[in-house]
Amino acid sequence: MDSGQGSFNRRQDADDLTDYVNNGWLSSNEFDGPTFLWNHMIREASREGSDQRNDVPVANLSDADTVINMPMQWYFDALASMVPTAERTDTGVEIPRIDMPTFSLDSQALSGVDAVVGNAVASTRWLDTVGNLAKAVEMTARFVGNVADRDNEGFDYLKDLIQTVRVYMDAVACNADPMTGEQALRMITQVACNEDFRLNAMQMVELLSCGLSFAQWDDTRMFAYDALNKGIAAMRDFAAKSGNGDASSTTGDTMNSVGSIDSDVTGDTGARDATATQSHNLRDTSSDADSAHSTNSTDAADGADTANSITHSTGAASDSTTGGSPTLSPEELNDLAMLDPSFLSKQQLAQTAQNQFDHAVQFLRHDLMRISGDAEEADRFLRDNHTSEPLADAYAARLIAAERWQDLLNFVDLVERDAPNQCTVMFPEEVVPYEWESIREAALEALGRGGELVAMYQERLDDTYDPNTELNRMKLQAWTQAKE
Repeated sequence: MDSGQGSFNRRQDADDLTDYVNNGWLSSNEFDGPTFLWNHMIREASREGSDQRNDVPVANLSDADTVINMPMQWYFDALASMVPTAERTDTGVEIPRIDMPTFSLDSQALSGVDAVVGNAVASTRWLDTVGNLAKAVEMTARFVGNVADRDNEGFDYLKDLIQTVRVYMDAVACNADPMTGEQALRMITQVACNEDFRLNAMQMVELLSCGLSFAQWDDTRMFAYDALNKGIAAMRDFAAKSGNGDASSTTGDTMNSVGSIDSDVTGDTGARDATATQSHNLRDTSSDADSAHSTNSTDAADGADTANSITHSTGAASDSTTGGSPTLSPEELNDLAMLDPSFLSKQQLAQTAQNQFDHAVQFLRHDLMRISGDAEEADRFLRDNHTSEPLADAYAARLIAAERWQDLLNFVDLVERDAPNQCTVMFPEEVVPYEWESIREAALEALGRGGELVAMYQERLDDTYDPNTELNRMKLQAWTQAKE
């Protein structure tokens, strides 16, 4: 509470951290704490769209399928005519990925998706619309997996499409009767759980998070939990089948016009910036949460081809990254960016997908509890999962907002004991330049623990590489005088 000697505020770090938590994206006017997959912009966007929605018919499902597929097929036909190594088959066109030109949205291959989605979201015929949206997501995911998406244009388009679906599903949750809402969410959940998304855990969880809109009311909350449980069951089944299957490589370098998502997409390694962005940027929610859930890896399916869609032209190079081991070690799973998915076996790909899903689904579990009003259980979940960077940060934010400084100190001790190298990803560097030590510093300031602060600043000054020497010298002097 003491503002310190002269104009120097000895509580500056505590004040800055409190201000960031209370006025930044970590604060929530809707619920009692921050959420990861839900943000207020979804509700705002669904309400703003209500003026454009009317009780008008939408294209029937078979017509929607045709409209979506035709430009995609034209795209592959064009490739077949210009790539010498392309081969026509009974099911489409097979082209070595390395020979494919980089996909561009300017090709208009996804124009059919635009047409179907644009037609659908203007209608309040909820089930018809959601059926077409589900079809659009499914076919777009498959298409993106079968093109050379080196610039991520297709992947970004898919992310935006998923957000469009989330906004529309929020309108369904707010306006449709519960039975209709349940049917609509079941359609989206079915797409999320199919083979196109099982190797792309974050996008799968994003689709499952359509249920969050239903979690806000007692009579529809069970729909959200049902979607979560179906997603968990689908991944468990996928991992079990892959684990019992052939451990030889299922990767190849030819693609055809039907397949699963496995675009050349590299995940964002800038976890701090990405996570801080995700809660207030509707468009980038999926990629940001992906960065937040402790894997800064490629999507598990990057470079991997499922057996029903790929003609294999490479030999079995299955376990070159793991010394012949059929499974990946915990260290490898925690550093997926170091693995080349093109050299992973089917079993190993399933293992990485399961690992990513287990991390990503934590966000959905937490948000369901928070949105359902179970604040104590949500906080307990954050604390219990303190070795997950974003979850630990969120719990620290809860303690800071409540000014529970001693509890915050105890929590910092817990994190540093169990994960001594853990970083912060929710707070900007200017607020926590020393990561968890900065959070400890703020708590000590608020509690007036001068002796511990003096020791902390002296240790920093003894470190000749510390860039904030002058500031730490001022802090040391201020707290030394305060002790005297």
